[in-house]
Amino acid sequence: MKTLSRKPYMLMLRDDSGEITTVKLDTALVNSDNAIIVLDEYNDACWAWVGRNVNMPTRMHALRIARGLQKSGHQVGITTIGMASDRFVEMMEKDDADQDVANRIAEFRGVLEGRWAFDDGVLAYKGEPKVEEPIAGAPKKKIIPEPEPEPVVKAPEPKAEPEPIVGAPEPTPKPILVAETVEDLPPPAPSVSLAEKKMAYLMLSVTRNSELVYTERFERGGKPGLKIESPGVMVLEAVIDGNDLTITPGDFGGSDMGRKIKSEYEGLASKL
Repeated sequence: MKTLSRKPYMLMLRDDSGEITTVKLDTALVNSDNAIIVLDEYNDACWAWVGRNVNMPTRMHALRIARGLQKSGHQVGITTIGMASDRFVEMMEKDDADQDVANRIAEFRGVLEGRWAFDDGVLAYKGEPKVEEPIAGAPKKKIIPEPEPEPVVKAPEPKAEPEPIVGAPEPTPKPILVAETVEDLPPPAPSVSLAEKKMAYLMLSVTRNSELVYTERFERGGKPGLKIESPGVMVLEAVIDGNDLTITPGDFGGSDMGRKIKSEYEGLASKL
């Protein structure tokens, strides 16, 4: 934790369809319908939670805002919370089958647990633990003395090496094993299918001609796919089937920009 001139805080924010609001820290808000950002001065981290039911625009907006808050923090009154956090922890609930993502989610939930007090309604800090008062008439706790340490047993003195016998043959020296240095070989490059190369050209064509692009992975009938949305231009679904890439709709939305993207993509893909 960074050294602060004041006590550390936790601050929870919720992204509701692109509107960021401060909310009172509540573990119940970390659910499948919410996009949540938590600035955590106890662990010097910015946590970004995106539930599996959050739509794509809100998802992308929440992650972009969280990246900014990691650097600049968020001001409540005269206090700026979470400025220049060392860690940025992204948690997409839809990817919780991945062990690394599951571990980050478990760590996040653990951080939120505990007893919290609040300043200004939303600045959470760890409350002081309650001191248990003795109950009148209750039996006193019996103090069991610690066992005495066992006596230390001295190790036997090492035996003196026998004096060498004059005229005795020299002992045969033991062979010295020399380990050979084996250079690390670079890992083999991952194989890329023809359809995956087409997908890369499709994304290149879209990003070259669009100011803003949203993407979302999906699986349909055991076949991986990618949903690509350029607001105001087109919404595409590209599904990989062996070496083929099926793109719907085939006219890329029919707009002038859609036709330009399609033409550029087909020109690149024809070289494969």
